[in-house]
Amino acid sequence: MDPLPVVAIIGRPNVGKSALFNRLIERRQSLVDATPGLTRDRLYGDVTWRGRTFRIVDTGGLQFSSSERIPQAIEVQVAHAMEEASVALFVLDGRAGLVPLDRKVADWIRRWGKPVLPVVNKVDGEVRAEVIHEFSELGLGPPWAISGLHGLGIGDLLDALAGKLPPPDPAPDESRPAAVRIAIVGRPNVGKSSLLNRILNEERVLVDDRPGTTRDPVEAEFFYKGQRFFWIDTAGVRARKTVQNRMDAVARLKALEVISGADVCVCVLEATVGILRDDLNLLDQVVSSGKPVCLAVNKWDLLPRPADPKQVVSAIARRAPFLRFARVVCTSAKTGYQVLKLIEQASGLVAQSRKKLTVSETRNILELVRNSPKAPSGIRNAHLIRLSQAGVAPPTFHLMARTSGRFSGTDAAYLEGILREHGGFEGTPVRVRFLVKRRS
Repeated sequence: MDPLPVVAIIGRPNVGKSALFNRLIERRQSLVDATPGLTRDRLYGDVTWRGRTFRIVDTGGLQFSSSERIPQAIEVQVAHAMEEASVALFVLDGRAGLVPLDRKVADWIRRWGKPVLPVVNKVDGEVRAEVIHEFSELGLGPPWAISGLHGLGIGDLLDALAGKLPPPDPAPDESRPAAVRIAIVGRPNVGKSSLLNRILNEERVLVDDRPGTTRDPVEAEFFYKGQRFFWIDTAGVRARKTVQNRMDAVARLKALEVISGADVCVCVLEATVGILRDDLNLLDQVVSSGKPVCLAVNKWDLLPRPADPKQVVSAIARRAPFLRFARVVCTSAKTGYQVLKLIEQASGLVAQSRKKLTVSETRNILELVRNSPKAPSGIRNAHLIRLSQAGVAPPTFHLMARTSGRFSGTDAAYLEGILREHGGFEGTPVRVRFLVKRRS
């Protein structure tokens, strides 16, 4: 359980909830656009103000009147946010004024019986602070005039919010382990959100048959064997030339940002279609980023007959030889098949990526390379001087050698394979650099 108090941002669509969320957490985590209904899942971020830290949650816009599946699912997500919240920020639109849907949202919030701060957003430019008085009719207390986009009034709002929070824990837990970030990535509609929901055993992320349901990266805290993790669901990554609109392009870029900041990547493939070209493009980006990779072959339950996982691993190696090192787990988010194994495999990759070999271990590996009859000609014909580890995450090695020839990609691949097998880097990319002293 998270000991931090939670503050929920609530309101109808397109009142500026995500702009306020980004302003409070001081980074652009939530997508912001004039399109109503852009935010769908709960998005979390931490805020520290005057020595007090709390967790803020952005939510989708409440509509109530819609019979469509996604707006109804958004209402469920907002209700979950209110259940865990200590305080609600009720965001209203100062430019549009008070509308009937605002009154419905106010009545809905009032039923929860929790402290509420009415926040009139977009009070800047031609909109004057005087217009906020009409929002007092809601009976939720004096409204606060702000601009989430430009930061006006945010300090006063945070002061008022800090006064509404429950008293801090007198004895906070200082031994909280550092979190490991695991990104769930893949092309649209391969089951990434369903997989996260199955891992958490709750409907944390909206799931729909239509591609593109997830837009913002969704972080979820998860503890496993005493270790703290953040599993991050991302929007489906489309190939750049198949991006259909601006929001798809922004969602794609944010997914790539998540990959860059993750400790491990779980790449979701679809068992019924195999590896497509879009999968290969994404996997190449993940490997290039140096992240440990676990391949989740999802929808295993939809195969017409039981398949042999070994054949799947062999097929992946043939289709994507640069992924021979990756861990492969055949799983089903729908039935839960081997989801626990996926958690274990992904969790164990962090230690591999951060492993540092001793000088004795690198010497032993160098002796194996020197005495191996299977070594490529570039390595066989060179005088190998020293092997050293230059970095971690990804593990990076320098091989110093004296030679009159050249080292090829085959030499690098051979050395990477030896390091994985004998150094304990089976599931992570390994980078090798040759430092050459030329023979006269």
